[in-house]
Amino acid sequence: MPGSAAIGSEAPTDEASFQQRAAHYRDLLDQLNARRREMQQGGGAKRVERQHERGKMTARERIDYVVDDPDDFMELGLFAGFEMYEDEGGCPSGGTVLGVGPISGRLCLVVANDATVKAGAWFPITAKKNLRAQEIALENHLPIIYLVDSAGVYLPMQDEIFPDKEHFGRIFRNNARLSSEGIPQVAAIMGSCVAGGAYLPIMSDEALIVKGTGSVFLAGPYLVKAAIGEDVDAETLGGAVTHSEISGVTDYEAADDEDCLDTVRALVDQFGPFERAGYTRKEPAPPAFDADEMYGIMPDSGNQQYEMREIIARIIDAESWTEYKAGYGKTLITGYARIDGWNVGVVANQRSIVRKKVDHESRGEIQVGGVIYSDAADKAARFIMNCNQKRVPLVFFQDVTGFMVGKRAEHGGIIKDGAKMVNAVANSVVPKFTVVMGNSYGAGNYAMCGRAYDPRLMLAWPTAKIAVMGGTQAARVLKQIQVRKLEKQGKALSEEEEEALLSSIEARYEQQTTPYYAAARLWVDALIDPTATRRWLSRGIEMADHNPEMPPFNPGVIQT
Repeated sequence: MPGSAAIGSEAPTDEASFQQRAAHYRDLLDQLNARRREMQQGGGAKRVERQHERGKMTARERIDYVVDDPDDFMELGLFAGFEMYEDEGGCPSGGTVLGVGPISGRLCLVVANDATVKAGAWFPITAKKNLRAQEIALENHLPIIYLVDSAGVYLPMQDEIFPDKEHFGRIFRNNARLSSEGIPQVAAIMGSCVAGGAYLPIMSDEALIVKGTGSVFLAGPYLVKAAIGEDVDAETLGGAVTHSEISGVTDYEAADDEDCLDTVRALVDQFGPFERAGYTRKEPAPPAFDADEMYGIMPDSGNQQYEMREIIARIIDAESWTEYKAGYGKTLITGYARIDGWNVGVVANQRSIVRKKVDHESRGEIQVGGVIYSDAADKAARFIMNCNQKRVPLVFFQDVTGFMVGKRAEHGGIIKDGAKMVNAVANSVVPKFTVVMGNSYGAGNYAMCGRAYDPRLMLAWPTAKIAVMGGTQAARVLKQIQVRKLEKQGKALSEEEEEALLSSIEARYEQQTTPYYAAARLWVDALIDPTATRRWLSRGIEMADHNPEMPPFNPGVIQT
């Protein structure tokens, strides 16, 4: 393409170091795939069998049936609840399956309760995951399909689910907001739907119910008996016949799961047209280099250096790269590119070491890759504003250890320049997408569009680490605090005891920085294979293109 610069080079695939890195990364992917299969089993084989005995599909089977192509369904929040709630028996995937895929040719968000996990009961992470689903639908104006099969709030943890702003009640508030925005919501009641949870399907635009297995009521038979002394069975109280022929609460009665999902597909097929944002997309072209080579380029430890442009070259369309301020602020890379044909602006941390020109003693420093310097922050802020001016979606590739510190950095105004970049990211109105490839530490996480800055999708590779600082540094700080506390109590630790304490703290801290820890808490939307990055980003921009509304860009007061 005229005006575009070449990016990337042939990978040294024959070198031992490349092969070692690639082998290490494939080990990480084997672990990821094994854990993915474990989470996809939900409550386990016995509970799946019980679901089938009741004449019901599982949540994943329902999704496979309702979407056009199960292989085109992209799951979000798979690792929600991973290694959480162990004392409660666990909550794989937060008891909910969530993702995006075409239904009758229309891109939809699908949320399905997994009744094999505690009968679909809502844990705190379940509420968080469902709220995230509605947030995605609101941001992108995506139709949302609820496949309801839930026993309601998990009562032993009701204080962590029920009363606060971002708890259970927010779901129904969002039902109302989605409806007011004209975003279609279709709810299929395919199992239990109890108490406050009954409002979710009935506050949707249209509700279906399956005869014999679906039921919806504010109070179940046991509670009705306890409250008013009335004996009534679940079907009579709130089954399909009751709500389809007597109360009029539901709109469609289905004979079984398949009939219900066929009706959902028919309803989606009858949706009216929608306006697009119109983000620029040209004919897609594959990357110039094999995406698998990223395994051998990425380091096998977090402090090794590598050339970020080599990674970018294996994600973007070939010959689509135009770098912005290539010779300035070199610890950040900024440039325009296309990903699967979509035009994007790229902001990426550079991890190779770059020496500044030595003019005199004060300039004789080495810039360390992964650190954001004042000139890089200034460059990125200007580039982000340009992308907003041009209505170009932004993609952030994170491998950042934070902003530069020290006397020279402070005298040079690092706080001012860092604030400028954070301001630009925070006030950006174009869709933003974030990929955590490696480190994501401290204020670097914020400036590079971490979760707090509303990326439409936040993705992580198996090498991702999210924390306030690196594990070694944090462990030493925490150890010093603990040692001083003991000294105030008149206790002294031997050198061996101090080392043991340091090792214990470091192990605990490192466990909290893993991508699985982040994904379990929905700090990221999905853990992905690096080679899938291009596909995920393309789907994200396709989602964003469903929302034509964009407020004017106003960065507010930016210090210069």
